[in-house]
Amino acid sequence: MELFAIGICALCAVLFAALVQKTNKEYALLISLGTAAVLLLFLLERAGPVLQQVEDLAASGPLEGEAVGLMLRAVGITVVGQVVARLCKDAGESALAYTVELAARAAVLAAALPALGRLLKYLGEIAAL
Repeated sequence: MELFAIGICALCAVLFAALVQKTNKEYALLISLGTAAVLLLFLLERAGPVLQQVEDLAASGPLEGEAVGLMLRAVGITVVGQVVARLCKDAGESALAYTVELAARAAVLAAALPALGRLLKYLGEIAAL
């Protein structure tokens, strides 16, 4: 039911922005940005229980808590990067959107480097045996 409400909200915002865009493009962009921000906040509120379930599964499973944390950070960085890049593209700023996507990729890589270093260390130890 929540997905239906999100869809209706987004559709209303798109229609309203299309009407406003004929007279004032800046306000249409603000409507899109505002709606995206409100929907993201709504989704973040709903993400809490999901994150708790993932943490519970990680605690009971073979994955280390650090690995799950890394995956969650990577997903979060990717989602934020995609949303911001799409908003930049909607505003007509393709170069800025590409820069945001590149920054998100670099942030994911930076978050994964410690784990990658440990993996390479373990592989070196295994190869030495």
